[in-house]
Amino acid sequence: MPLILPTNLFKDLPWFHPYIEARERIERHMNPTFSGAADASQSDLLNRYRLGASFDIKKDLDGVLEYQNATDLYWTHSKNGMTQNSDVTLAYADYSTKRVDYTLGRQKIELGDQRLIGSTEWTVLSRSFDVLRMQSGPWDLWGGTLGVANHDTADTRLTVLTHQNDSYGTSSIIYKHDEAALGAIDEETLDHFVKHKFGNTTLDAEGALQGGEANLQTQEAWAYHVRATQLLLRRLSLSVEADSASGGSPTSSTSRTFDNLYPSNHDLYGLADTTGWRNMDYLAARIEARPTDAFAIRGTAQTISLQNPHGDWFNYSGVPNVSTQGVFVDPTGKSGSHVGDEFDLEAAYKFKHLGSLTTGIALFDPGDFVKNVSGHGDPETFFYFQWQAKF
Repeated sequence: MPLILPTNLFKDLPWFHPYIEARERIERHMNPTFSGAADASQSDLLNRYRLGASFDIKKDLDGVLEYQNATDLYWTHSKNGMTQNSDVTLAYADYSTKRVDYTLGRQKIELGDQRLIGSTEWTVLSRSFDVLRMQSGPWDLWGGTLGVANHDTADTRLTVLTHQNDSYGTSSIIYKHDEAALGAIDEETLDHFVKHKFGNTTLDAEGALQGGEANLQTQEAWAYHVRATQLLLRRLSLSVEADSASGGSPTSSTSRTFDNLYPSNHDLYGLADTTGWRNMDYLAARIEARPTDAFAIRGTAQTISLQNPHGDWFNYSGVPNVSTQGVFVDPTGKSGSHVGDEFDLEAAYKFKHLGSLTTGIALFDPGDFVKNVSGHGDPETFFYFQWQAKF
């Protein structure tokens, strides 16, 4: 549970609700190039601190302001370094009328399971949007640009219309404009997400169709996700999952590689974050136990392949993976499609007053595609340990 500041500190300011959020994580990628070379491994110490407050200005008017300082201290066999970001991550006002709720400014927006739109809270920087948002009943309309992100946002424009129905799920139309090295990107994505519980079984699914133009190519792409979770005992569950997203040759006149926009990809397709929802086929089985309300542990086995063996292998950030030999791609398709298999183990514990601890380890065993393209096939290991609290 989040830590709460003593209320008597601000008893004379009932409209002012400050908070502090702290997160420390150490992680290590061992052999991310699959070459077995010791100098290819990297360790990161990731620090993130937020100072914010919510304001109850009037009965129908409130707001939030948040400042964030984030650093990544990294070291490898050959070099050490640090990246730092200091920015306002939240700065918005919310005004409510009887029919419409208006939110203007820098805010975080999450759509469904965040496979297309998310706040990337796992990353040290996270993501915010500078938008005007209007919500009325089941309708949600917003538009604007990226505010805080890990890449240049000057040319990004988004317009999203969502309709939510308790019985049939959430439908969204997403328009994206951006500028890339090869040309403009103007894409429309039609997405539907649904989740239902049937007794001790929970089913969730998502499907998306995408059209438009991207990098001087016609965009024609698709993606889907489906998962079933069965409660075996009161605190033990088993889930099976299948995901796929279209891909294609980078040299084709038609782009069939699905663009999963601005997601929160971490741990959706493996803890090691080797793969995103682009040109991929993904199968997984996961078992999760919660011995107590404060403690949870889960293990996941998954296999990953390319949906189209002629296309790139994309990581969780949506960019092609690279090896010591260059980009992971074989335009001939002769290197195969099996990317690899991954086995994950994670545990989390929530303290009553001291935040939470999480830790995890992932072992990624490369498949024929990785071995044939890079010439290497040694496993990759990823490990992390994290503490997080909100005061």
